[in-house]
Amino acid sequence: MHHFHRSVSLAVRVAVACLVIGTEWVHAQNLVYPVEAPLPVQVEPPYEQAGVPYQEESVEEVEIPENIDTSELKTIDGFSGGFCTEEFCIPKSRRYTSYRQSESIWSYLPGDGDQFGWLDFEDTPYISRGEKSGWSVGMGLHLLSGPNAVPLPPRLWDFVLGYQMRNTISDRFSYDLAATLGVYSDFEDSARDGIRFPAHAVGILHMSDSWDWVGGVDYLDRDDYKILPVAGFSWHSPDFPNWTMDLVFPRPRVDFALSATERVYIGGLLGGGTWDIEMPGDVNDVMTYRDFRLLFGLEKLYDKGRLSGLELGYVFGRQVDFRTLQPGVEFDDGFVIRWVSRH
Repeated sequence: MHHFHRSVSLAVRVAVACLVIGTEWVHAQNLVYPVEAPLPVQVEPPYEQAGVPYQEESVEEVEIPENIDTSELKTIDGFSGGFCTEEFCIPKSRRYTSYRQSESIWSYLPGDGDQFGWLDFEDTPYISRGEKSGWSVGMGLHLLSGPNAVPLPPRLWDFVLGYQMRNTISDRFSYDLAATLGVYSDFEDSARDGIRFPAHAVGILHMSDSWDWVGGVDYLDRDDYKILPVAGFSWHSPDFPNWTMDLVFPRPRVDFALSATERVYIGGLLGGGTWDIEMPGDVNDVMTYRDFRLLFGLEKLYDKGRLSGLELGYVFGRQVDFRTLQPGVEFDDGFVIRWVSRH
């Protein structure tokens, strides 16, 4: 009997121990422990899931034509139609906003003996297109041939310093102002009488997309023409984008665009100038040469906005005058060939 009671007591103790252990295990399962963030799940693209090998997306190559029709381009900073580089536009139709600009000129007017020949190398004292203001330096060398009737020096020089300012201050008005100080002489003796102060002041009214009215003065400071009026109009209709007519005295010009980078033109120009020279016998005098030029040109746009043109011209009204030697000497009409680069 004693063994029976011991067995029952042992069984009860085992049962209680199992109950306690089970309770602790259930309690442990209900505790909340910190859980680390799940790692991102890599999802295969649908084409890989479908068994299609992965390839990077390619861009279809498009061939760009060398010649692009620019006839439909409209209104780029006041221009209507044309061709643009990173630095310059050569429009088929444009507003008139600049009276003078930087030019490099080579010209040859044949003549010798009783005639009068000229070979010129010039850089004008004006700022480049696109610039609104600044200082500039100009230089000219003129090599003379003949005439036998008048003992002229073999060469003449121009050295010029200038300041120019231009701007468009509204949709209706632009201006171009310039003042220069130059010495024009053969430098054989004193060049005091060769100091001159050419300048101009020009205003432009933009009346519409097709019409600009131009007015002002051009102070040449020459013995034959001290000052000339600047007057006329510029026509550049969007309906005729190949044509530009700058009928502005004293530098008229009419352009016709052949392509996006080439155009032909006809223009007028007053040639010559006034120089301090030394005559035979160490006599100082001032010489003025004048001619009128009707020019026909072909102009082309090159890199960085440079325009270069070849011109052929008819030269008439040729005459040389002196302050002390009267009367002046006239010469036959001739022709001139010029190479002009506009910057």
